[in-house]
Amino acid sequence: MAGFKIRAEFNMGSLKGFVEQKEKLVRRNIASVLRNQAIPHLIDLIMVGYDSLSDLANTGPDDPTNPNRWREEFYVKLQKDLEDTFIVTGEGIRVKLGDKGFLGYNASGIDPDDTEPLHWLVFYLEGLIGDWAFITPEVYEVLAHGRAYEPGWGRFEQGFMVSREDYEGQGWDRIIPFAQVRHPFSGFSPTDIFSEALHNFKLRHFVGKAVAAAAEGRRI
Repeated sequence: MAGFKIRAEFNMGSLKGFVEQKEKLVRRNIASVLRNQAIPHLIDLIMVGYDSLSDLANTGPDDPTNPNRWREEFYVKLQKDLEDTFIVTGEGIRVKLGDKGFLGYNASGIDPDDTEPLHWLVFYLEGLIGDWAFITPEVYEVLAHGRAYEPGWGRFEQGFMVSREDYEGQGWDRIIPFAQVRHPFSGFSPTDIFSEALHNFKLRHFVGKAVAAAAEGRRI
């Protein structure tokens, strides 16, 4: 019986092109998974930390300093932060999520005349050292013997913060005990909800999903 001879020729240029296509598909899948699955999951983890702040606040729903009132705004802000900073380049993928700057934080502090509620969240993340009271317009009229409250005094039109030292210096503790108006975040230690979320974030799972799909020739 005559033998069989198999001759195989490989075009290295075609093989290189095939590998490059696979690499391109992997990069594309990773970018897609990060944008559409991984980062949204990270945002959800951040919101778990945010909700823990609301639980610790122990304030009423009408209290303007209650983080629960700003939840939707904060969530939308995180999503926009993702869209504004998510960049895919030839060298990799960059995303900056949860930088304090998007909450109004800067090295010189927050403008005391600023009325943006989310900027106040920085105080809770950085920690609110000392004892503070939140004075509503109604409480102020009692403390000031009927004097009208001027909205320009506080960060919110609904009231303002005052330290225990200043509160007692005004003699207000003789009218309403400080404990009744003490802000629940007084003496609050720093809480980094971003680092905690990142600690619970498992990136390898999402990258593995993108690579597995690319190996099968699927685009996610």
